[in-house]
Amino acid sequence: MKYTDFKRYKFSTVKKYIDIKIYNILNIYRLIYIYIKKLNYSKLYKYTEIRKLDFSRLSQKISLKSYKSLPLFLVFIGAIWAILFISIPLFYNYSQLEIENLVCKNKNVKCAIKGKYNYSLFPSPRISIKDLEIREVNGNKNNFITVSNASIILSLKNLLKKEKQTFNEIILSNFIVNFELNKINDYKKILSKEKNLLPIKWEKGKIIFSEKGNYVATIDNVNADFIVKNDYRNFDIKGNFLDNNIYFLVTQEFVEQKPLTKLIFKIPSLNLVTKIDANNFTDESEIKNGKFLFKKDKNNFSGIFNYKNKEISIVKSNLRNYFLDGKVNGKVVIKPYFNFDLNVDLNSLNFTKVHNYVLFLNEEQKKNLFKINDKINGTLNVNSSKVYSKHNLVKSFESRLKINNSNILINQFLFNLGKFGAADILGSINNDKKFTNFKFESNIFVDNEKKFLSKFGVYNKKNTPSNYFISGNIDLINFKSSFYEISGDEKYAATDVDFIEEQFNDIMLLDDYQSLFNFQKFQEFVKIITSEEN
Repeated sequence: MKYTDFKRYKFSTVKKYIDIKIYNILNIYRLIYIYIKKLNYSKLYKYTEIRKLDFSRLSQKISLKSYKSLPLFLVFIGAIWAILFISIPLFYNYSQLEIENLVCKNKNVKCAIKGKYNYSLFPSPRISIKDLEIREVNGNKNNFITVSNASIILSLKNLLKKEKQTFNEIILSNFIVNFELNKINDYKKILSKEKNLLPIKWEKGKIIFSEKGNYVATIDNVNADFIVKNDYRNFDIKGNFLDNNIYFLVTQEFVEQKPLTKLIFKIPSLNLVTKIDANNFTDESEIKNGKFLFKKDKNNFSGIFNYKNKEISIVKSNLRNYFLDGKVNGKVVIKPYFNFDLNVDLNSLNFTKVHNYVLFLNEEQKKNLFKINDKINGTLNVNSSKVYSKHNLVKSFESRLKINNSNILINQFLFNLGKFGAADILGSINNDKKFTNFKFESNIFVDNEKKFLSKFGVYNKKNTPSNYFISGNIDLINFKSSFYEISGDEKYAATDVDFIEEQFNDIMLLDDYQSLFNFQKFQEFVKIITSEEN
């Protein structure tokens, strides 16, 4: 035990003296209390005629000016008594093991005090600790949590009796939490076994995330509150991540032995909000009829989901943003590898807005437009009942896509061109560090030749095929195309294919995405390749 600034050879004498004084003061308090309790207040009221008292004469005799300093004196006396009262624990002996067990009641973690500890009066009665280390009992030798300054706040109730003292909360300041993502289930078990813990307040710390020894990310300037009490849990965390303030809240309460869990995650500077409401847990690995909300600016994704065996099933949901409006359902597998199988049924897609959005991207963003993280894999079926565009060429579409190792495989992309006909595309978008290539095969089916050509300003054209086949490749970094084959009723000659390729590069790929999806440019291109001269 580290004693408060007293010399060891005087301490026993002082302690005995103060113990006797405290004992005498407490006895005086007990005698006064017993005497007051025995008073018969009914008789006292009976013999006291309050109505006959003349308060005006009484006030004349008492001069309040003589007692101007009385309130200040009473405050001073009260302050002295308060300081004396909260100073009593200075003379108690708190062992190191006793304090370590107060902080680490959980059997799965172990505390070790590496610095000094002592009782402090201000700003409230507390035991102050320097350099506290918290480790997992069954974990590695590295510290799970290190704390520069810790405090255990004492309750004023029973402060004079050490054996009956109670504690209000624990404050951990200037801390570092080493959070291993691969051990998240172990952390959940540690908390789930606890029914009652002292509230823990975390101040001015950081959380370092890692996975199997590899650094992942850090949250700085962390302030948090943890409450675990009977059937209620509350984890409230605020911090800074990548120069953005974040807010994370998890609450859980048990109703009829089933936990109701709510999760909220916010990044205010990015207008990002995520909410999860799991109303029916059957066990720790299953969720039924959970609700979710993801909101970013005007992007809104909400719905109902189930979770079982590390698989999320989206039962039904609504997806709405600046470009589209529709519904999503399907499955998302989290482990051992992230994978998904989703169906996106859109009521409408505004292609004009999508095109304008792409045009506002900078050069680097355009180059990475189709690049996907190689850890994201799955299948995506996207259909839209309506497509809005300035010239209304495409009425609707259906598609079946597969994402594999950062590449996009187009198993089907069917365009409904209304009265003009239809078109489909098969192929893939292959990504590498230096290139993004769109390799494709396309069929165009013309139902009404005259209307189809007139849409592009071509008139009196005779003997045009009703079907076309085109295969080729478009470099989406340098915006250059290569056509392998073009055929109608018969295969086009190599010189014709080269001519069409040259015109496509000069007209349609002149200004990357701006010219690629420009209807006037496409009209110009069709006029040139269908002219009698060419």
